[in-house]
Amino acid sequence: MESPPSSPKNQASPSNTPLAASSPRASDPSSLPARAGKGARQVAGTGLAFLKERWTDFREESPYFQAKVGLVAAWLLISTLTIAIAPPATIPFIVEQQAIPFGASKKTILVILNQDGGDIPEGIVEVHGTLTEFDGKEIPGVWATKVVAIPEGVKTTLSTEKFFDKKGIPPGYNLHIDSVRILDGDETVFTGAPPVVP
Repeated sequence: MESPPSSPKNQASPSNTPLAASSPRASDPSSLPARAGKGARQVAGTGLAFLKERWTDFREESPYFQAKVGLVAAWLLISTLTIAIAPPATIPFIVEQQAIPFGASKKTILVILNQDGGDIPEGIVEVHGTLTEFDGKEIPGVWATKVVAIPEGVKTTLSTEKFFDKKGIPPGYNLHIDSVRILDGDETVFTGAPPVVP
């Protein structure tokens, strides 16, 4: 009677065979700056090569073309330096009007700030505006006053009763000023519409 064949001694059981563990290798955080630096160097090298090629192409152009490009570049440089270095222009005069309470009505005050217009020893201030009477009637007109001095750097305040028309009549208190003209002798040094400020 035959006995069943025995298993080889060196034959390993499937359950005893170790499985090889495979897992993706974690990225090294310390390598990120190195890769970033390498990318930056590549970009810089590409840009430098591009500039060298353009410079070579420019040198191969005609002298006339090179001179024209040089003039444009010089103009752009001078314009940029002028904007960056030159101080902003100062407004010579700031003129405003205020409507302050005055009894049952309002009183108009004209304020002149001579910022950079030089001292005006004897000036004339002329206003164009509209007078509103108590009954609501509006009367347009032109009134002027002679100012003893409009010194630079000082605010000059003028009330409406100091202004007179050609007949010597003042406009009254409730005057809306549409435009102002300041004269230094016969020379007009300012013309503008004064905003109403509180």
